[in-house]
Amino acid sequence: MISILSHKITRMSSFKRISLIVSIFILYDIFIIKKPLNFIHDILGARYIANYFLSIIALILFVLFIDLLFKGKFFAKLLGSLLVIVPLGIQTAHYAFYNAPLSAYGIRFFFSNPLMTSQLGLENINFIKLFLFFLFSILIICLFLPKKKKLEFRRTKMVLYFVLYVPIVILCGVSWYLILDFQNALVSVYAALPETGRSLYFKKLKQDKPIISLSPTEKKLPNILWIVGESVAKNHMSLYGYTRKTTPNLDQLRDDGILFPFQNAVSIGPHTLISVPYMLVGKQNIDPFGTIYASPNIFEYAKARNYDTAFISAQDLRWKNFDQLSGNGIADYYRSGSDFSTSVRVSKGADDMKVLDKSILPHLQEMRPPFLLIAHMDGSHYPYNIHSEKEYKKFFPENSPNGTNAYDNTIVYSDVYLKRLIDAARKKDPNIWIFYTTDHGQNVALAQDNKTSEGEIAEDKKLSETTEDQKSNDKNPAIASVKNADENNSIFSDWASKIKQMFAEKDQNDDESTVTFNQGYNANIIHNAFFVIPPNNYREVIKSKENAPVAQSDIFATILQLMDIEKPAAKIDGMSLLEPIPENRLRISTGFVVTNDNVPEAEVFFPDLTSLFVDFSRNSVSVSTDKSVIRLSDADQDIQNLFEERNRKIN
Repeated sequence: MISILSHKITRMSSFKRISLIVSIFILYDIFIIKKPLNFIHDILGARYIANYFLSIIALILFVLFIDLLFKGKFFAKLLGSLLVIVPLGIQTAHYAFYNAPLSAYGIRFFFSNPLMTSQLGLENINFIKLFLFFLFSILIICLFLPKKKKLEFRRTKMVLYFVLYVPIVILCGVSWYLILDFQNALVSVYAALPETGRSLYFKKLKQDKPIISLSPTEKKLPNILWIVGESVAKNHMSLYGYTRKTTPNLDQLRDDGILFPFQNAVSIGPHTLISVPYMLVGKQNIDPFGTIYASPNIFEYAKARNYDTAFISAQDLRWKNFDQLSGNGIADYYRSGSDFSTSVRVSKGADDMKVLDKSILPHLQEMRPPFLLIAHMDGSHYPYNIHSEKEYKKFFPENSPNGTNAYDNTIVYSDVYLKRLIDAARKKDPNIWIFYTTDHGQNVALAQDNKTSEGEIAEDKKLSETTEDQKSNDKNPAIASVKNADENNSIFSDWASKIKQMFAEKDQNDDESTVTFNQGYNANIIHNAFFVIPPNNYREVIKSKENAPVAQSDIFATILQLMDIEKPAAKIDGMSLLEPIPENRLRISTGFVVTNDNVPEAEVFFPDLTSLFVDFSRNSVSVSTDKSVIRLSDADQDIQNLFEERNRKIN
């Protein structure tokens, strides 16, 4: 049997044989390592296609390289066999046990304790997959072994394939867009090596992180839910006075005295990758040298108090190394958007309701007290029209992807999500603390009409048509009679009216000319939605801060106090909402941080929300009220002191 197989393989052309080897690797990946039904579902995702396609290119180069090794002598063949069989065996076992590819975390865990890792592996052997792996190994070696004639330029070609293969594998391991879960299993093993190098780099950045040492506490520690929204402009929320009823559920909680919306909150920065990472460490200031990575985050403080912790996001968290502050090994339970959708990208995460139903609500029920759950939403990012499901849309037409109607529908969708999550959390624990802040806002035009729903639009249109018909009847009763009879007999008249509304060529609320998205420090982008739902006995304390000058970093400081942590292990910028907030407090919003692009600028906000724009590259300060410009060195000492410590290395 083997001799017949060997004879047939020998007679194959090199192209056919290499194509067969690559095909078998792909089939083994789909049917043995992974689950074929999952693969069929996943491959429909745009991001999965991009990852898998690139990894197949790397696989082809790898197979060509190994084939050339097998043209060599015994030790070359042995090396080629090991380069194929060992990583594939590891990946087969890893998927069988964890249903996930080998990662940097797994590699580091193995080298920290090889004996324990080996013991766990032996105790959890999947004998069926082990047998299939054994058969596959024999087949692959047989396919690689045959050779017809001496190969010319073997070494040159080996170098060429290797030089092409290595950068692709490095890219697969370190690029935020490329995810090991979405790649061919053999390639992802090697891609895990540069990913490990990336994780070791950040481990070095974190080496100066102070150790959290806490004295025992006798206090009963509360459960905490922290919800982080996305691109929510508070002037589009009826919670903050918008004429359209976009947040009826939150409005009701406010009216019942359960929810307290803050009127004077300032964002850490105008982008997700500024505000969300820094709110997790309680900082709200410039950070050009990456002190964020050496600062304990909220999960580390919580675990020091024996909290059960979870971070569940609808967005991708590898972008700009966000996962280094919230990923595996940091929170006890961690899920990101790519776990729920294979098409997650910068502008569109996984659907919020899907993440809520599949992960947040089930895990919430399983968490033991005390717990800290942070839910990070997909929210209202542009393009707005794809961030709400059609059955929840309320404002029509939605002809423009970034028009007011499309945006307001995202707020309606988020309101339903928040209501469901808040209800579930308060049902589990009526005394739970719930914090909400959006990461930043958006600059979207307000609605230009008073029509608040599809139903009201239809009713208004019907009323208008009835009035016009009545006028026509007065002039020509015969014509009016025929027209009315025709419309009354048409069962499609209502649907035709709705379709016409939805596909109208232009709507006064679909003008994108004023949309600037989240750029700069516009009031709609920086002065953000922020609310708290406290236990009954804290309502008066929280209510008294509704108009205080607060910041996103204050949630971090408040949670530390709730955990009975009096002195943080590292400096923070937030102030606890349980303590007095100074009336003259200055707050900073900036893009001068490592998780952004270190844009050398910041906006300093006064309590009345007037501001100073600081340009560090020009050493200048612009005053928002009179547009005057002065040198930073000539500004009030209070302003200079805000940046003195963190700006020292710059100058």
